[in-house]
Amino acid sequence: MKPFGKDPALEQRKWELVEIGGKKVSLPDGVQKISLEFEGQSNTFGGNSGCNQCNGMYTTHEDMIKLHMMAVTKMACPAMEMENLFLKKMEETTRYELKKVKENKKWVEYLHFYKDLEQVMVLKSTAP
Repeated sequence: MKPFGKDPALEQRKWELVEIGGKKVSLPDGVQKISLEFEGQSNTFGGNSGCNQCNGMYTTHEDMIKLHMMAVTKMACPAMEMENLFLKKMEETTRYELKKVKENKKWVEYLHFYKDLEQVMVLKSTAP
């Protein structure tokens, strides 16, 4: 059973965005990979939203998750559409699911975010 308020399975790894709104992520040149990292001790997350850094607090219970955005830096970048979509989808997220998939003879973990029953984005673990 997961401890109330956090899920250790989300921690100790970097999650990179691979799909949003049902479409594979394709970032223009000069845009950093969009990623999140969860810290269970303080129930916080931080990451890169493409151009800016973002951070906040998170709470889980069973398969529910709430991402409480606390701060986003405000650098102006040429391609803000993907960043704005990512931040919007984070705010809408109500549920999550972890799935392991075998790719090239290796198990890879994916973090699926949902708004109720609709999948809003998928992130891939870049650490074991």
